[in-house]
Amino acid sequence: MRVLFTIMPAPAHLYPIVPIAWALQSAGHEVRIASHPDIAEATTRAGLTAVPLGPEADLASSVRSAADNAELERIVGALALDPADRNLYTALRHYLMAPFAHYYPARLPAPSEPAMVDALVDFARSWRPDLVLWDPLFFPAPLAARACGAAHARLLWGLDHFGWARERFVKRLNAPGAEPREDLMAAMMQPTLQRLGQEFAEELLVGQWTVDPTPPRLRLPTDLDHVPVRWVPYNGAAALPGWLHERPTRPRVCLTLGVSGRKFFADDAVPVAELLDAVGALDIEMVATVDGRQLADRGAVPENVRTVDYLPLSLLLPSCSAIVHHGGAGTFVAAAFARVPQLIIPKEGGDFVDHARYAADFGAGLVAERAGLTVSHLVKQVLRLLDEPSFAEGANALYADLSAVPGPDALVPELVKLTEKHRS
Repeated sequence: MRVLFTIMPAPAHLYPIVPIAWALQSAGHEVRIASHPDIAEATTRAGLTAVPLGPEADLASSVRSAADNAELERIVGALALDPADRNLYTALRHYLMAPFAHYYPARLPAPSEPAMVDALVDFARSWRPDLVLWDPLFFPAPLAARACGAAHARLLWGLDHFGWARERFVKRLNAPGAEPREDLMAAMMQPTLQRLGQEFAEELLVGQWTVDPTPPRLRLPTDLDHVPVRWVPYNGAAALPGWLHERPTRPRVCLTLGVSGRKFFADDAVPVAELLDAVGALDIEMVATVDGRQLADRGAVPENVRTVDYLPLSLLLPSCSAIVHHGGAGTFVAAAFARVPQLIIPKEGGDFVDHARYAADFGAGLVAERAGLTVSHLVKQVLRLLDEPSFAEGANALYADLSAVPGPDALVPELVKLTEKHRS
C-alpha cells in the first residue's frame, strides 16, 4: 500500500505523524510526506521521504492576513461560542480558520503563481497513493486524494476543534430561523473546486474518517468516525550530549516553551531571564531549551542553569524530576510518557489550556495562569512539584491513561482495511 502524509510545515505538525509513518514503513508499506519545502529537512532527518511542493509557507503572515477576513468572522460568529471562552475563539478564528482561508482564497492564483493544491494534485496523480493521511489544517489534501481515487482520512495532532466546529456550524445552519442560511465554508471552497472540476462534499472538510491520538476523556464530542491511536512522543533526533551520560546530582528541571511557538509566533509572556536568575538560589539544576531572543540583553546564567538551543525531550526528560512548559501537545505527551510532573503555563489559542487541565486533573502537574504571572509564583510551583510525592504518583496515573490506547503498530491493519473500503 502507498501512503501519502500531508502536513503543515511546522515541527509540531510533523512530529506527531512520525511514529505512525515508521509503523507503516516497518510493515512494508511505501510512505511519502508532502508539504511545503520548509519542513523537508526535518522530515528526512526523521528517516522519512519528503516531497517538497509549492512555495515556502509563512504561517505567521497567513494568520495575520486572515485577521480582517469578514467571511471567517461570519463563520466563527455563527458558532455562537461562549463569549467568556477567549481561548476557543482564538483557536478557531485565528489558528484554524486562517489556513482554510489561505488554501481557499477568494482570488484564484494567477498561472504564474505556484499553488500548493495544483502541485499536490499533480504529485498524487503521478505517484497514485492508496491512502492520504492529512493534517486537519492541510486542506488541499482531500482534493488531491479525490483526484487520484485514494482513500483519505484526517490525522489529528491535538483536539479536533475543526471537526467540532464544522458539526456545530452545520447543525446551526439547519436549525429553524438560524443565520446564516448559506454554507459559508462550502461557498469559500467553490472557486477552487470549480477550477479543479470537483463538487463539494463534507469529507473535504472532515475526511472519510479520522485517526485520533487524543485520549478518550480529553476528546471533543463529535459524531465523526474516529479511529484511536496512542500518542507516541517524537521530538526529533540528535547526538546524546556528554553531560547526559551521568545522573544529575540534584533535581533536574526542564524549561521549554516550544519550538514551533518561538519560530512562528512571538511569546514574551514568560519572564525567562528572570526565572533563570531566580533558579540560581535554588538547590536544583535547570536545563532551559531557549533561543537568543529569549535571553536577549542578559549576561551569564547562574552556574546551576544550562541553556541549549534545542535538545529532543526524549533524551532529556528521563533524567528530569519536573518540567516547566507552555502546554503544547508534543511537550505534554513527552513529559507524560517520561512520567515527569509538569508545571504548565498555557498559551491562548489551542490545546494548551486543555493539556494543562488534563495533567492537573490527574494530579500530574500544576497550572500557572499567564495573567499576573510572577517569577516568585513559578518558583514556588516548581518546588511543590519536587517536594510533594503526590505529583509523581499523578504522573504515573497520567502515563497509564495514555498507554491504554492501542499503539501505531495496531493501527496499521485498521488503516489497510479502511483504505480498501473507501478507495475508489
